[in-house]
Amino acid sequence: MDATAAHAFAIPPVSVHRPTTAVEDVITLVAGVWLLTGTYVDGWAHNNLRDLETFFTPWHAILYSGFAACALWIAALTWRRHAPGTRWTEAIPAGYGAAAAGVVLFLISGMADFAWHSVFGIEQGLKALFSPSHLGLATGGFLILGAPFSSAWHSPERSWPRLIPAVASAMLSGMVAAFILQEFTVFARHGLIQTYISAPGAEPAVTVPTSSSIIVSLGSFFVSTAVLFVPVLLLSLRWRLHAAVPAAMVLLPSVALQIMVALRDAWLVPAAVAGAVLVGLLWAMVRPRPTSHARLMIATGLSPVVFWAPYFAGVAVHDGALSFSPEIWGGTLAWTGLEMLALAALTLKIEATARTIQASPTH
Repeated sequence: MDATAAHAFAIPPVSVHRPTTAVEDVITLVAGVWLLTGTYVDGWAHNNLRDLETFFTPWHAILYSGFAACALWIAALTWRRHAPGTRWTEAIPAGYGAAAAGVVLFLISGMADFAWHSVFGIEQGLKALFSPSHLGLATGGFLILGAPFSSAWHSPERSWPRLIPAVASAMLSGMVAAFILQEFTVFARHGLIQTYISAPGAEPAVTVPTSSSIIVSLGSFFVSTAVLFVPVLLLSLRWRLHAAVPAAMVLLPSVALQIMVALRDAWLVPAAVAGAVLVGLLWAMVRPRPTSHARLMIATGLSPVVFWAPYFAGVAVHDGALSFSPEIWGGTLAWTGLEMLALAALTLKIEATARTIQASPTH
């Protein structure tokens, strides 16, 4: 099992697939931002507007025109690399194979989405995120947006300016995951960690949570931690990151989620800023790098702890109290740290196995 998984972390051998240039990756990224902007604008509409009764909306226009830009650009990259007498699949740029598959999946899911809305209407809330056509669109978008990151993974010797599209690509891919899992992301749903009791004529007051609400909250923190910090972990396996990189990668998606819900809890934005600053300071002090597994695991394991601590503090200040007892919020911080520590240990083990396989004379 380790040997099989290791191939995903191995540096691929030289192949017929020609790599992309820096300019080409930047154009891919610009088209991807267009697509993601349409995704979040559509999410804003579903979160804030009622009685959406048609497929033909301005936000769908942004979404699908962004997809068209991505599809045409990836097709152009493939066309320019195609040589007569060779297979078209060989002309796809290195690292762009999954993006090409994402284009096909997105196109099929888009047509299915039109048919789905025609039969069942426009969904709201959780139903919209569980719609099979929407899950297909999210998966296709994820694959498309990950192209510059995948391209850089094939060429780990790239200099830092050349890696900027890869960093942005990893963050944007995580933002796709955050979007489709938004009902379980705490920066979009403040009520996930607070329980209120209401009395006639009085303001809602914080009260003791039920066991089920605690379980839902802990699961939400697990999801939120994964979508924010797994992209950072994957980048740090290949390259030494400047402290500003992980800070920006956790801040921007958190703010985007609040904007998508019309800043209903705008006071969480300063909490996100404080958490991102602490993440940046942590990485500046620990200075993790791919060749130092201990430093990498320390930074990865502590990042969620320092990021979520200001979140709990901000909620407590805003509401005057926390529903959670110190054991629960402290345990949540510890669990999210353990989550990323375990993922770091697993990926480092798989990567070590990959290097062993590559160095084996019989490989």
